[in-house]
Amino acid sequence: MFVITGAGGRTGRAAAMHLLAAGHRVRAVGRSAQRLTGLAAQGADVREADPADPAALTEAFRGAEGIYAVIQPNYIPDHPDFGAFQDQVAASLTTAVTASGVTRVVGLSSWGARHPQGTGPVTGLHRFEQRLSTVPGVDTLWLRAGYFMENLLDHIGTARAHHRISAPFDPDIPLPFVTTADVGARAGEELATGTWHGTQVLELQGQRDVSMREAAGVIANAVRADDFTYQQTSLAGFHAELRSKGVSANVADMMAEVAEAVNSRCARTEQPRTARTSTPTSIERFIEEEFAPRYRAARPDGNPRQGPPRGGER
Repeated sequence: MFVITGAGGRTGRAAAMHLLAAGHRVRAVGRSAQRLTGLAAQGADVREADPADPAALTEAFRGAEGIYAVIQPNYIPDHPDFGAFQDQVAASLTTAVTASGVTRVVGLSSWGARHPQGTGPVTGLHRFEQRLSTVPGVDTLWLRAGYFMENLLDHIGTARAHHRISAPFDPDIPLPFVTTADVGARAGEELATGTWHGTQVLELQGQRDVSMREAAGVIANAVRADDFTYQQTSLAGFHAELRSKGVSANVADMMAEVAEAVNSRCARTEQPRTARTSTPTSIERFIEEEFAPRYRAARPDGNPRQGPPRGGER
């Protein structure tokens, strides 16, 4: 039996579905059992547990052949100290792994996690790696995932209203775009096979590296908007915009630090691109299947429609 933490999130749900489809028993753990009803319908044993509650996690982990350990990868926009939140969950997961006797762990981390500072919330994942990897007798595989393609979905409003996406990244820096579905599926596969020993790191770099300029070109082709562009915003402007939207100073600082780390190439992939570090979903497929339908379903002002798009619209 395998335990999936963060099973209500994208990678957790994908990991659980991969294992269930392969005939494995799965215990899906998340904050809200309601968000796990789909997995329950597929045969998963659902457990509701706060990730910062080590006692609840320990109980959920008991008897498991392996677990997928996840700290929420998304920012909590108004959190006054997101790093402290990461450390609290990391401590809880580490305590539960130790107390439950689990001997196989796949942990979700990020490209750039080798750095102890200077990479925003990725430094919290660095600390997570360091903490959990000290548990004796546990084979731990850290999946350092690349830049999630799903981040592009946050730009739907601007894309629809202004035919552009704006971000603080250098337009021509290659990014290891990867889908959360591919990361989750790989987590499930690695858990089931358990071919590593000790503590190892595996980067998941996506199907190929893609710059933001190239991503904008793929979007332009998919939505048939020849004037679609990518606009690089300044770090100061990016930070100010976040603050104007109610993002805490702590989180805004972290997000700006990520952009600076990417632009300076401090955050970069290090392992060779191989069949094992690559994943199957291309940027073209993601844009066509995930981005373009949402783009077409948005009103011209960028806000979501209350119903399906009108006939004849692209």
